[in-house]
Amino acid sequence: MTQQKGIDPPVVVVGAGLAGSLLALALARRGCRVEMVGAAGPSATALSYAGLPAAGIRAWRELERCHGPLGLRPSCLVLHGWPGPLRHLPAPVQALPTALLPFGRVDAPTLTAAMPRVLKRAGVARQETGVARILPLQGGGWRLLDANGGALGFARDREGVRHTDAVPQLVLAAGANCRALWPALPERLRFSWAGVIELDPAVLIAKGPAHPWLDQALGGRIVQPLRLRRPSLESAAAGLHEERWIVDAGLAPRDGGMVLGQITLVGPDPDPSRPPDPAVMEARLRSGLAELDPHLATLPGRYRQVPVTYCLQGPPLAESVENAAGLWVFTGFSGAFSVVPSLAESLADQLVAAVERHGGT
Repeated sequence: MTQQKGIDPPVVVVGAGLAGSLLALALARRGCRVEMVGAAGPSATALSYAGLPAAGIRAWRELERCHGPLGLRPSCLVLHGWPGPLRHLPAPVQALPTALLPFGRVDAPTLTAAMPRVLKRAGVARQETGVARILPLQGGGWRLLDANGGALGFARDREGVRHTDAVPQLVLAAGANCRALWPALPERLRFSWAGVIELDPAVLIAKGPAHPWLDQALGGRIVQPLRLRRPSLESAAAGLHEERWIVDAGLAPRDGGMVLGQITLVGPDPDPSRPPDPAVMEARLRSGLAELDPHLATLPGRYRQVPVTYCLQGPPLAESVENAAGLWVFTGFSGAFSVVPSLAESLADQLVAAVERHGGT
């Protein structure tokens, strides 16, 4: 693709959540000029429990070594739902089998607050405009259009003026919006609706007498079932004829707050549909929480839900898109906080090689 003299096109990443941000940082460390585009808003990043096994802890320590504090916290994993009489033991006793396992968490509010500063310091440019369409161009490359049909400009000349020349390398890291932008993505990319209840600090300060599971989370520990029901529901999506939902009752600390949940709703269609009724979903979630501890179901809080992506079989999508030169996809994660850091590094290597093959940016 021929660019105007003096024009320097970046690698463009669509999506401002965890995946898009970490990929942009990985590209910037490799010397790429990179620009993110996407309006800030609710995302799966903000609702995640963000628990980390040992490998995930190492990856986030390296990220913090490069970029400063990002919200990494020590933690423990507390499991409930043990078989037989073990399920009736006090919560602190049920916590013992996993107490010595290396485990951590990322505080989502801290990460969200830090990321704009980190991206700016790394030289990653950012446009808040939402992307409504992407168009492959006959001469190669891609054009991005906003909701009004206007073309977004990314390439800058030596005076810093933006131009709307084609973007040679474009990455879709926009979660459930990826398929809307490029419907030909593999059908194994699916989505579910995930919902949690956010508690603010005032509720926790006034919580009253001791409540065993709530106290575990107040101590910085993540509480979740021994056997999560979400993976089996998501894996059955291809055979569904109607929507189904489950609740994985748990608690996750936030610096200054907490989230309760989560509820997962899956349908037979691989494309995101209309959001489910929040009032109905919250009632279902509270009913599931009551099975763990009736007190949890009564706590006042704000219900939030977002569509999240996953893959039916095989690894997440972190690759070039078939029959679409210069288009890449980075989505479909399970356990995103654990796997995205390493996958971002791997995909960044592939993108840098593609940039070098096409004459650099």
